[in-house]
Amino acid sequence: MSILEQNILNRVENHVEKQLHKEELDCFHFLSTDAPEKLPLYLNAVRQGRQGILNRLTAALLREDIAGLSSASYDLRVIGAVYAMNIPHVDNDWSQLIQQIQTYPLKEGSAFKVYALFNGEYLLIPVSRMYAFRRLEITGTILYVNKNEIREVKDARDLLYFIRLKEGSSQAKHAWEKLIEELQNGSANLALSYTYFNEKKNRLRNFGYESAIDYVLQQKNQNESFDGSLFFEQLSVEGHNLHPGAKTKMGMKPEDVYRYAPEFEGVTNIRFVGIHREHAEWSLLQDRSNPNELLFKEFPAVEEAILKEFSEKNLNIDDYVVVPVHPWQYEYMLSTIYGEELKKQIVIPIEGALVSSGATSSFRTMIPFKEGRRNRIAVKAAVNSQMTSTVRSISANTTNNAVKMTELIKKVMKRESKLADTFVPIYEIAGYNFKASSSLKSRNLSAVLRENIENFVGKDETAIVGSALYAESPFTGKLVLIELIEAYAKELQETSLSKAAFQFLSQYARIAIPGFLTFMVKYGIGLEGHLQNSVPVFKNGKPVRVLFRDWGGVRIYGERLKKQDLSAQFYPGSVTVTDDVKEMQNKVFYTVFQNQFGELIFQLCHYFNLDEALFWKEIRRISDETFNHLAFNEEYNDAVLEDRGALYKETVEHKALTKMRLAPESQGYCYVSVPNPLSENY
Repeated sequence: MSILEQNILNRVENHVEKQLHKEELDCFHFLSTDAPEKLPLYLNAVRQGRQGILNRLTAALLREDIAGLSSASYDLRVIGAVYAMNIPHVDNDWSQLIQQIQTYPLKEGSAFKVYALFNGEYLLIPVSRMYAFRRLEITGTILYVNKNEIREVKDARDLLYFIRLKEGSSQAKHAWEKLIEELQNGSANLALSYTYFNEKKNRLRNFGYESAIDYVLQQKNQNESFDGSLFFEQLSVEGHNLHPGAKTKMGMKPEDVYRYAPEFEGVTNIRFVGIHREHAEWSLLQDRSNPNELLFKEFPAVEEAILKEFSEKNLNIDDYVVVPVHPWQYEYMLSTIYGEELKKQIVIPIEGALVSSGATSSFRTMIPFKEGRRNRIAVKAAVNSQMTSTVRSISANTTNNAVKMTELIKKVMKRESKLADTFVPIYEIAGYNFKASSSLKSRNLSAVLRENIENFVGKDETAIVGSALYAESPFTGKLVLIELIEAYAKELQETSLSKAAFQFLSQYARIAIPGFLTFMVKYGIGLEGHLQNSVPVFKNGKPVRVLFRDWGGVRIYGERLKKQDLSAQFYPGSVTVTDDVKEMQNKVFYTVFQNQFGELIFQLCHYFNLDEALFWKEIRRISDETFNHLAFNEEYNDAVLEDRGALYKETVEHKALTKMRLAPESQGYCYVSVPNPLSENY
């Protein structure tokens, strides 16, 4: 960098330090060193990153009615020069508010939630539409109003400051401050994501592909090692569709996020450690006597490097279990958590063995690259960083139950041959962890191996993780979901995209719902079918099957499984099996209907301006068909009645993601009651 360029950069830094919060400044300083050409893009993306997290937070606060933000608000609609409000009476404060907002150019036809703070101070939250499960669409700028001024609420910190003051309690102060820290981290990371994606769009559009689907299919035809499903995994620019902490990665430097997060397309070099057998636990689908055989068979070069390294250290490989480790974990957590074990050679870091891979939408799950053929496995490794609400280490329960769940699901699939073509499990074939009474130690040298998605996809098909369906295509600027519907309409020769959208969702539901409900009704197995765990496969835009993965969050109602003469001995202390049918039902209803179908219907209604009730009627019709089919066997009548009644209740429990962050001392999940679009009276 020249002296002139450095002087310019110094002046820019002096200016931006006054405009950016700490986490944004950290990203700025990282880019100024590693990629100064991206600084203008990042500064332009800061506002977008703040707004993205702010909108998620605001929607969550309203949905969960935190501090009465929803129940204590009034509605304001701008109709020409008229400001219509549903306040019970107009006192001096309300009169002053109305006079004040008339001085601000509120958009004609806009609608707001008006929330009284105190002493004539208000928040105006722009809400364009409410969708199922009380999902509010926040559009425009949130305003803070008092008798002297109207100003924008610029980020999540500002909003939480006002809500915290209104809430007025000194309890859980640390939780509020921690949430602010998490959201500022997330907004900085989101701005970094937008920075990279804007550059990626410009790069890919030069190739002239008509859509992301077109690009993937052509790449697969030209290169047999190209992993199409990984391409879509790495479109996770915005992260979780509802969680305010969608881009939170606590404890990670910007350079680590940039290097390892999927949206930056970085190469993640999987590392390895050896754990002495006396301090290791493992679970393998086949021969369990040799824990290293599977890894060495998959990665022959790794075996060669490890044997050489162990020989040089005068160690016997047969005394150790080799475990894959995420490179961030290897660099930052290995010596911090396992310092004593490293000294005693209980844990052996392996320097010469690397496997190049790409990160999936879950960050910690990596797809190894392979020249000339598709890889057989994916590697899920522990990462001791909080992402959304959870530190992404992996429990001994998860690693040891992985194979047991696979064995159980294999038995179920043998009985459910009619599901086999359209509802396909991605089996977990191995699990490893450090054996210790300390949760910190047992969770942070752990990994699960599973089959790779691309093994189940034909050359003329595309597998698209559910969380990528609402991602922006870098080729057209449309959602990937819309590109699929356009391809589907073309295949059907349907001129109306709105009609094609309805048929698309109906087809999708017909292949997904029977699988999830059959597992629940017949076997008491509540699969965690949210968008990240569900990978639909498409051919010419048509949904042809759904792949489902990740057993860690499964809940099994033991009574139903026992009636099928099935059982599994899960790891001690596991919460997998429950005697509470509601816990199992909630797992399915929240992840499949609220998260997965809720998002798909939201996007279709938003894009095509359609009546969402029509879509939910179709979901109910297909669910009824499945329930009725299951009820043909009298053995399942009681379970059908029980689950149908729970699914169609007037109100259902919706996971309160933000409330959980503000009450971290609470055990288990927090829920709020929301109207159910599947009920008869919705």
